[in-house]
Amino acid sequence: MSDILLIEDSQSQAMRFRLMLEREGYSVDIVADGAAGWRTACADPPRLILLDIDLPSLDGFQVLGRLKRDRSTSEIPVVMLTHRDNVSSVQRAIDLGADDYLFKDDAPYELCASIAQVIH
Repeated sequence: MSDILLIEDSQSQAMRFRLMLEREGYSVDIVADGAAGWRTACADPPRLILLDIDLPSLDGFQVLGRLKRDRSTSEIPVVMLTHRDNVSSVQRAIDLGADDYLFKDDAPYELCASIAQVIH
């Protein structure tokens, strides 16, 4: 079981976040599309999921909805990690059960603190 499942389609951003998190001692698995991320979370539940919104196959909102409806994954904390900074996206993520919502530009400053708070 990995500590964190990062569902992110940008390879460069995924590697940036992975390196940042591994420096903090977390093990990180990366999946590049929504459907594969959802399947991975179901097959091998991580301690936390970092989820982009704009993904191929299933978008982050669809993945989040599926995760929170499925008994085997509903308790996994999910932090949205995205460039979308509009209020409607934030509200939709919270309504679907996201534990936190971070903007990628702020991630270097807030990501590790948010993860520590969510997974203790």
